[in-house]
Amino acid sequence: YKKTFLTGVVFRIDLAQPLSTSKKLITDFYEIIKGEFPNREDISRVHFEATMELAGKDQGAIKQTQRTVTSYRFNNADKKVVLMVEAEPPNLNLLFNEYNDSDKLNSLIDLIVSAIKKIYGDVLIKRTGLRYIHNIRLEGDTFQWAPFINPHLISLLDFLPEKRRISRGMGRIEISEDSYNVHFQFGMFNPEYPNPIARKEFILDYDCYMKEEIDVTNVPKIIENLHKAEKELFEKSITDELRNVMGMIKHE
Repeated sequence: YKKTFLTGVVFRIDLAQPLSTSKKLITDFYEIIKGEFPNREDISRVHFEATMELAGKDQGAIKQTQRTVTSYRFNNADKKVVLMVEAEPPNLNLLFNEYNDSDKLNSLIDLIVSAIKKIYGDVLIKRTGLRYIHNIRLEGDTFQWAPFINPHLISLLDFLPEKRRISRGMGRIEISEDSYNVHFQFGMFNPEYPNPIARKEFILDYDCYMKEEIDVTNVPKIIENLHKAEKELFEKSITDELRNVMGMIKHE
């Protein structure tokens, strides 16, 4: 499409085991990706834990410990694309605050996977996810979505005859396919909640993921399949009228 309503795209992999905490290795990782992510920030947090002795002479005593956990944030030049390497729980997530096309997403995923493989070796992934958030903003009657959105997704807004009293109207569908799952949220979220809805905005939020344990090198293929699933769901969610607003790109 010539125009999209995407406000966020998130790629995330959860690791079966934490990556090494070696600062040299994270620096080597950064050297590989810094062409795309020149800005690096080390974020240290102190975690406090308290446990109670349940037996023995110290029964009932509270023992407190603390430890420092470091995560890493890498930004592209204009800071609109962010890669986070989190320690607890161990995961990597890539956030696009501005998204143009899937080619850039795929190239960055390939870069990240290649860097992980080269620096950390065989890494097992226990969850692979791809999330697309569309915030459709249009002019006109605030609650008139029938020309643009699949009628099955907007029927909940007809529950109250006086729609001006609605301050939020969201639905959720959980989909279980053979090889992946989807959390699909849709409706009028209303960023001004709990005030009544005043903006003509409709959310289509698809969180597609696979929980099968895989080697990190298999991630790009999984993401390709999840992207295809999300695209099919999006096309089911909208009408030709919204497609006209977005403008179809004709491929030769």
